[in-house]
Amino acid sequence: KGKGKGKGKGKGKQQNQNQGKGKGKQQGGGGKKASKANQKPKKQQQRKQKEKVSSETGRRRRGKGTKGGQTKGKQIDIAQARLELIIRSKYQNPSKGSPTPLESKICQLLVDLEASSRDLKPHLRDLGIVSARKINITTTKKAIVIFVPKLQHQKWQKLQDRLVRELEKKFSDEDVLFIAQRKVMKLCQINPKINAPRPRTQTITAVQNEILNDIVYPTKIVGKRTRFRVGGKRLLKVYLDPKDSKDIEQRIPTYEAVYRKLTKKNVKFLFPRYVI
Repeated sequence: KGKGKGKGKGKGKQQNQNQGKGKGKQQGGGGKKASKANQKPKKQQQRKQKEKVSSETGRRRRGKGTKGGQTKGKQIDIAQARLELIIRSKYQNPSKGSPTPLESKICQLLVDLEASSRDLKPHLRDLGIVSARKINITTTKKAIVIFVPKLQHQKWQKLQDRLVRELEKKFSDEDVLFIAQRKVMKLCQINPKINAPRPRTQTITAVQNEILNDIVYPTKIVGKRTRFRVGGKRLLKVYLDPKDSKDIEQRIPTYEAVYRKLTKKNVKFLFPRYVI
């Protein structure tokens, strides 16, 4: 009897222990399943955030602090960024970082002309400007001087008539002139070791003569005279081709003011009565 009682008690203890272990395992398994169930909605949320953007809205670059493809600030527009790059490519001045508002406006107008007209598109594609200035002629009238690279000047001259007409429509009561950007070399800039002569095209006289030709283009200069006054002042008289007198007569004050501003010399444009 004692042995039977002992065996019964031992079996009861083992059954109770086995049941406790089973319950613990079941509870542990239930906890793991619950954690997996909690992880699944998180993954689904991440997948929803990484949904592909539709073709209508276009692709948007996602920054570090983006959620669902929406940026914190402004949204990046690829077409607008590309247009700004094309406009900036027209400004070809390595010494100056950013263009002025006038220069950026001229670049934008050139890009619009290139896009609108098929005739100008192949010619304007590789051309650019160096700088632009506004010069006061009278109280009500102004002139815009556009400086272009010297190597591109001949290409600009082929399109100058049409470009001047188109740009003057945009700028009301303002004359537009194209002048090549030239460099003047001083005598102190010559290297004494090389002792090479200064190029004639980089002297002050040569540069000022070329500026005069650029201002009156496409009209040709027929003759020049220098008048010495009593006080020692000089007046340069420039005779233009009388064939273009009707077209240029209104622009003569602009030519005189621009040349005086750039070279600090007085000039007077005339049409000869007769040509030999």
